[in-house]
Amino acid sequence: MVELDQTPRFSLESLFQGGDGLDRSARWMAHAPHLPDSVPVQWQDLAVLQSLPDGQWLERDAVAQHAEAIDRLLASGLLITDESAQDGVRRRDDNAREIAWWTPALVAQAHGTWEAVDIEDRNNKGLMLSSEQMVEAFGAAPEPDFRRAPDGPVQALATPTRTGFDELLAARRTCRNFDPAATLDARSFATMMRRVWGALGTKTLAPGAVAVKKTSPAGGGLHAVEAYVLVQRVEGVAPGFYHYLSMQHALEPLQALSTEEAAAWAHRFVAGQDWFHDVPVMVVMVARFDRLFWKYRRHTKAWRVVHLDVGHLSQTMYLSATELGLGCFVTAAINDRDVEQALDLPPLREGAIALVGFGPRAMEMKTLELDVFDPVTPGEAVA
Repeated sequence: MVELDQTPRFSLESLFQGGDGLDRSARWMAHAPHLPDSVPVQWQDLAVLQSLPDGQWLERDAVAQHAEAIDRLLASGLLITDESAQDGVRRRDDNAREIAWWTPALVAQAHGTWEAVDIEDRNNKGLMLSSEQMVEAFGAAPEPDFRRAPDGPVQALATPTRTGFDELLAARRTCRNFDPAATLDARSFATMMRRVWGALGTKTLAPGAVAVKKTSPAGGGLHAVEAYVLVQRVEGVAPGFYHYLSMQHALEPLQALSTEEAAAWAHRFVAGQDWFHDVPVMVVMVARFDRLFWKYRRHTKAWRVVHLDVGHLSQTMYLSATELGLGCFVTAAINDRDVEQALDLPPLREGAIALVGFGPRAMEMKTLELDVFDPVTPGEAVA
């Protein structure tokens, strides 16, 4: 995909010429899924790229008439060679071609990721805005009590029934204070994994087509989300990376880690959100795009569906952890690329979507949680 970029950017030449150091000229940027970032491209080079046969290798001599454009396209990575130095790029390109991606979703998945982001470090450097600073900079946030017709009549609803389930829902919290010394007991860990990610059954729809039943819904019954576990402190489970086998209710060991290594990876996985990294166990929810797009081929909605699947699993995780008396969280602010490299995920065939964690809460609250809030009584907001 190609985008017209009009964002000012640093220019040393502008400084040398007595300017403000910014280049404000427009440029075309190419978003290619096999590359980690967008790259500038000349419009005439795109015409050369368009003229080349798709998916076929060519000798340089066959395109000698476009030598300068070919050199620029090779330098940018928009064209690739058969040299071994580009194996990583070729692997991404092969996966992008083999799986039935819808192109806008493919580009979003390829380029909407983080690597080596450290929010704690940014906080320490004063680079993160507080709520007060955001209001000062951007004005007040849109009102939470949203109405389409503010002056129109409303129809009040009946008083809702209250059961123990309502108490469970109300007790749900995002925990930002975990006990750094606590170990998650084996039974609670196993219960969480089974309740949230375990398979309850299967249904063969046709030879080679199997739907899966779990406690959460999933698009097409495919359940194309895998659970990868980073263990820090779990009774009977050594620190390390694991893959949860949902059919067998078992862990597949991937890499053993020292306590220090596990802590470092936890910090990196959650992009330096220091209020999360003391959790005893993290579960990365990884989409299997090859399974999802086997059915929903080049589908405009399918990429959204896998994010909904992860959301359903997250809420099931919240309710299960709350019922067990555990703190828990979900975050999509993760270093996706670091996660995928650590777990050796095939790029664009599988991808980390979000991460959850659960374990004993700390006795002291250092980071704000919504344990105390202003309650809303039905009917008051629309009076």
